[in-house]
Amino acid sequence: MEKAAEYGADAVFFEIEQHGRRASAQAFIYGVNTLADDREFAERHRMLWSWGGVPLVYRRTPGLLQLFRCAHRPDFLTDDGRIQCNPIKYLDLATAIELDPWWDEDSIRSGTLWTDPATCDLLLSNSKAAHKSLFDAFKRLSSYLDEKNILPKRLRRRLLILSLLIAYLEQRGVFGEGFFAAFQPDAQRFFEVLGNGPALVKLLAALEDRFNGNVFTLEPSEVDKLLSTQQLERFARMIEARENQTGQLSLWDLYSFRDLPVELISQIYQLFVENEDSSVYTPPFLVRFLVEEALNWDALDHITSHNQVVLDPSCGSGVFLVEAYKRLVLHWRLRHQWRRPDKHVLQSLLAFVHGVDLEEDAVELAGFSLCLAMCDALQPAQIRRSIKLFPNLRQQTLHHGCFFAAKEAGQLPARIGAVLGNPPFASTLQTPATQRAYARYQTEHHKKLPDKQAGYLFLHEASEIMEDGATISMLQQYNFLYNQNALAFRQQYLERYWVREILDFVSVRGLFQKGDADTKVIVVVAQKRVRPDTATLLHATFRRTGRIDAEQGLDLDYYDLHVVPYRVAQTNDRLWRANLLGGGRTLSLVNRLAQMRTLRQYAEQRDWDVGEGFIVGKKVQRKRAPHLTGHPYLPSKALTTSGIDESQIQPLKDEFFRSAYTERRFTPPMLLVREQMHLAHAVWQGHYLTYSQRMVGFCAPQKDLPKLNAIDRWMSAEKRTLRAYLALTSPGLFAQKATALQADDIYSIPYPADGSFDLSDNERIVVDDIVDYQSDLIRLGESSIAMRQVADEDLQVYAEVLANQVNALYGSPSFGLRGQFSWSGAVCQAYAFGDAQIDWSGAEELRDRISALLHAPSHQHLALTRICRLYDHRFLFILKPDRLRYWMRSVGLRDADDILADLRAQGY
Repeated sequence: MEKAAEYGADAVFFEIEQHGRRASAQAFIYGVNTLADDREFAERHRMLWSWGGVPLVYRRTPGLLQLFRCAHRPDFLTDDGRIQCNPIKYLDLATAIELDPWWDEDSIRSGTLWTDPATCDLLLSNSKAAHKSLFDAFKRLSSYLDEKNILPKRLRRRLLILSLLIAYLEQRGVFGEGFFAAFQPDAQRFFEVLGNGPALVKLLAALEDRFNGNVFTLEPSEVDKLLSTQQLERFARMIEARENQTGQLSLWDLYSFRDLPVELISQIYQLFVENEDSSVYTPPFLVRFLVEEALNWDALDHITSHNQVVLDPSCGSGVFLVEAYKRLVLHWRLRHQWRRPDKHVLQSLLAFVHGVDLEEDAVELAGFSLCLAMCDALQPAQIRRSIKLFPNLRQQTLHHGCFFAAKEAGQLPARIGAVLGNPPFASTLQTPATQRAYARYQTEHHKKLPDKQAGYLFLHEASEIMEDGATISMLQQYNFLYNQNALAFRQQYLERYWVREILDFVSVRGLFQKGDADTKVIVVVAQKRVRPDTATLLHATFRRTGRIDAEQGLDLDYYDLHVVPYRVAQTNDRLWRANLLGGGRTLSLVNRLAQMRTLRQYAEQRDWDVGEGFIVGKKVQRKRAPHLTGHPYLPSKALTTSGIDESQIQPLKDEFFRSAYTERRFTPPMLLVREQMHLAHAVWQGHYLTYSQRMVGFCAPQKDLPKLNAIDRWMSAEKRTLRAYLALTSPGLFAQKATALQADDIYSIPYPADGSFDLSDNERIVVDDIVDYQSDLIRLGESSIAMRQVADEDLQVYAEVLANQVNALYGSPSFGLRGQFSWSGAVCQAYAFGDAQIDWSGAEELRDRISALLHAPSHQHLALTRICRLYDHRFLFILKPDRLRYWMRSVGLRDADDILADLRAQGY
C-alpha cells in the first residue's frame, strides 16, 4: 500500500485474503484523473516495470479501461527508442459484452487467472521482464568489456558494480545539485566523472568517507591504475554508450534504477562468481517464501529478544541475508506501530544477519546488497543527511572464507537462531576444512556422506551449531529424497532433528536452470528441538505453473499437501514418490507390488544373462571388441512400442568400448526392454544382434524361448500397471531425465509367480490416473491434460466413484449426486443420503464467498488452493476449482476416504 501511494496509484487489487493472512498484490489501479497525461503515464509504467512488484496495471480513461503488463517486455519502448503510453489490451466500456479473463474480477481475485497457459504467455515472462533482461544486459556488457580487455578484470567488474550502486543512489536523489561538479567541472551525472581517473578516485574516496563500510574502497594498486591509465575514458564510453543497441535505450536509460529491487544486485553476482559449478542462483521469489517459512513473527520476536542471529553459511552475494534483513525491518515496524526506522535502528538490525562465503567477490557483493537494502528503508532526505551510514560488515558479520574453517576456529556467532541458504551442490570437498568435516562425519556416524555431497555436509554442520529451538530452511538437491544412496543420511537427520516440512520442487522445471542443466531441488525446514510423540511431517509437492515460470510466486493446492506420520517418513523410502503421484492409496499400491518377485530374480533363477548393452569408450578404459564391431546393431530408438524396426539395423561402426561384455549378452533368443517410460519391449530370435546401454537384455537358452515370449505377452498385457509402478519407484524418472529409466528400474519390475497383480477396482483407478494424468502433470505442469477445464463427463465419473465408496459403508439410504452448479473457476457438487432436490437460486451471488473459501494465501508469495466439504444434516456439498486434476477418479477415492473419516468423527 505504501508503494501504491509512492507511485500515485488510486487502489491496489489483491488476491483474496483470509484469516488475516496477506496476499500478493496483483495490480495497481489508476483512475480517470490520475496521471492523465500519456507521456507522464508512460514514464510511470517504466518505473513500475523496473520495480516488478505487481504484474498488472489498470488505467481508467474516458470510455476505456487500459491494461499494462509489468512482468513482460517493456511495452512502453518504441522501435526507435522513445517512451510511449502503450497498453497491451484495452476494454471499450460502452461495447464490452464478453470479457477476457484479465478483465474478470473473480479470476484475478481468486488467482485462477494464472491457471490458463495462454494468459500466462501473454501477461507473464521471466526472460523478458525487467529483472531478467537487466541481468542479461549486464552479462552482455560484462562479456563485451572482457573481450576488449580494458583495465584489469577485477577492477573493471568492480567499477561495473559500483556504477550500478551509484546509479541507484543518484536516481533516488541522494546527491544534491552540483555534487558531481565538485570532482569534475560542470559534471551533472556520475558517468561524466567515470571517465576521469583522478576525479573518479576523489569521488569514491568522498563516498567512502560519507557512507563508510568499505563499500567504495579500492585496493592501492587499483587506485594507482585509475590514476595512471589512459583507458578509463573508453571504458566509461562503453558502459554508458548505446553500442550494440541500435534504436534502443542504453540500459542506464531503459531501467529506472531507483525502482529496481535491491536483491537484483545478488543476481548479478552470478556474472562474477569464479566457481560456477558449485554456485546456483536462487530466484528472489523463492528466497522470500523460504525466509517466511523460517522467520515468522514469533521466531523474530525470539531472535531479537535473545540476541540471536540469522546465519547463511554459504551466503554468496547475500540474497537470503537481504531478504532476512528486510523481514527484520518489517518486523521492527510491526512492533512499533509501523513507524519508519531511522539509520541507527537500521544499523542495529544489520547485526542480526551473518554470512560466510568462500568467494571474496561474493562477500563484497553481499555487503553492497545489504547497504542497498538499508538505503531502501530510508527516505532520500534521510540518506542525504546521514554521515557514516554503512557499518563495516566485512569480517564483522560477513566473513570471507570457508564455513567449516570458520566453525572450527570459533569465528561464527555463539547464538544462532535461524539458518537459511542455498549451499553448493558439489560432489567435491574443496577445502581442507571441508575434508576434515567430512572425516568427522564418517567417524561420528560410522558411514560415508552420500556422493561426498557438500550440500549434505552444510545441512549437517549448520544444524549442529544452532541454538535449541532454532529453525533451518536450506535447499538441497533432489537426491536427498530420491536417491537410494542418501537413505542412511536422511534417516539419521530425521532422527536427530524435527523436520517439520520438506518442500519438494522436483516437478518444477527450470527453477535452477544453468546452461543445459536443470537442477531439481527440495527444501528442508527443520527445528532443533525434542520431537513430539505425535509429530508429523508435511511433504509439499509443488507443481509447475505459469506464475512459477515467470518467477511471480508459488502455487499449492490441497492435494499437494501430504501430512504423514513421522515414523512413516523415517522408514518408508517409497513415500516421497507416492506423494508426488497422488499420495494416499498410491503408497499402499506400491508397497504391495514391491513385495513380489522381480524380473531379475526370475531370470537369475534360470541362469539367464541379464544386463545393459555395450558402452562406447570415449577417452579412458578403451578396448577393442571383435564380437561387437561390424556386427548387426540395433539403435535404441528402433525398439518401439510396436516392436523392433528392423530397417534401422546396421553394422556397428564403433571400434573401442568401455564395457563390451561377452557374446552371450547379444546372442538370441532375448527379450529387449528400452530404458524409457513407455517401456518398449520385444523378443528377438533372429541373427546375432548388438545393442547399447539404453536397452536391457534378458538372454536365454533356446529352450526358454517360450518363457521369454510369455514375459513379452505379459508385459504388453500389464503395461499400464508396470508404467505406474516404475513412475512410483524409479529414482531418475522425472527427477533426472523426464522420461528416462535406469537398468535397475527394469530389473526391479515385479513379476508375480502366477502372472497376476490381482488389482482391485480402486487400484486400477490409481494406476490409470498415474499413467494418463499424474505423470504428465509432473512433467508438463500447466500444459498437461490434468490442468484443462473439467468436462461434464469427468464430473459424472468422479461422482460415481465417490458415491460407490461411501455406499460401500453406508448403503442405506443411498448416497449420491443430487445436482451441481458452476461459477467462474469453480464447481460445486451437492450430494445427499436419500432423494433430494437442490434449490440453486441465489447461488450466483455467492461468488465472492466461494473465492474466499477456495483460495487462502498463506504467504505473500504462495497461493494455496483448497477444497471445501460442507456437511449439512444429510447433505454434503463439495466445492473445488474447475480443473480436471481436482476431479480425477483417484481424487474421488481420496475425497471419499476423507469424507468417511469425517463422518466417523461426527459419530456416524
